[in-house]
Amino acid sequence: MSGVEKTKSESQLAAINQNAFFKEFTFSKNDFKNEKNNAEQELADNIVWLDEYCLIFQIKEMSQNSSNYENWFKNKVMNKAVKQIKNTLQYFNDYESIIIENEKGHKLDVKNARECADIKKVIIYSVDEKFPETLRFQKFYSSSTVGYIHLFHIEDYLHICKYLITPTEINEYLDFREDFFEFYKPGADLVPEQYLLGHFFETPNVDHFNAGYLNNLKDQYKRKEDFDVSGLIENFKEAIINSTSSVETHYYPIIKAIAKLHRVELVEFKKRLSIAIEKSEKFEFITPYKMYSSRTECAFVFIPLHSKNFQHALTALKNYTHAIKYDCKSQKAFGVTIYRHPKYLDKIETGWLYLDYEWVFNEEMEQLLNDDYPFRTTLNKEIKNPYK
Repeated sequence: MSGVEKTKSESQLAAINQNAFFKEFTFSKNDFKNEKNNAEQELADNIVWLDEYCLIFQIKEMSQNSSNYENWFKNKVMNKAVKQIKNTLQYFNDYESIIIENEKGHKLDVKNARECADIKKVIIYSVDEKFPETLRFQKFYSSSTVGYIHLFHIEDYLHICKYLITPTEINEYLDFREDFFEFYKPGADLVPEQYLLGHFFETPNVDHFNAGYLNNLKDQYKRKEDFDVSGLIENFKEAIINSTSSVETHYYPIIKAIAKLHRVELVEFKKRLSIAIEKSEKFEFITPYKMYSSRTECAFVFIPLHSKNFQHALTALKNYTHAIKYDCKSQKAFGVTIYRHPKYLDKIETGWLYLDYEWVFNEEMEQLLNDDYPFRTTLNKEIKNPYK
């Protein structure tokens, strides 16, 4: 309710989600006003919305005075939390405007989240160590009106968010979880969450069971630094140009382009960004580095410049970003220039540009690319399993 301080579990969930989904797309201050009668309404405890991805979270924390786990689970999780999830979905349908504040302190209208084709519903609960495994292993509440609602012990949810890096991966895992449950119910409620995660890393196929898949968790977390870009995203927003949004949120489209990448794509992203930084102070001209995500229909270009050419950074950024977009015939393109500060060579300067418009044949651009192709040739490797 409005004005009520968050519980420990609600604060913990907000912290987990803003780390996994980024603060820009995480909402935990979810009171809003009904424009018709000015009455206050309340959405679920936590909402994540990133274009086609929307997740609704309700959290329940068992008080120390409770002793009957079965009754608490039935009343608080399977009844009250389910009702709160359903109410949020109903609000999405009923109201023309739902303005709430994200974890960056920016107020946004989330009403269009209702257009997401597959909104994920998640209940997370926090209980003591005596909580029965038979309850903890229950994976879903099945609703005749809103479909499957995922059930997670908060420790299990935190565990998967340590392994799964981007919104894309978490969304894929929830899809896999539903498929596994659909195939094996009620047997799915006999295995721990760790098994499902290990199976997911091995294969999306759910028509078998292999206890050895638990071993897949051993090396996954060690590789996280290869594709973690959260530190980069925190520090680059002031360098973005050509924004068409408000001052506060002008960098959101670029963060979305990065957040939607898969871990394999993030590895390639970090490689190209790192080598562009490394090569930026070379006197010879360095051909820009590129990559393309067919899954998100976004082209990327990384442009290293010598510090003596910093005054040309804006022109280079615009020209190369439009060129890579045209060359890839993509709807979207993301460009970054990297150079060292002319007076302080230990300081890296960047400029970022995001484009989103329909590709149209351009005879002049065709000729320019044919006469002097400005990018490196790269091989597109088919990755059957990005987690292996």
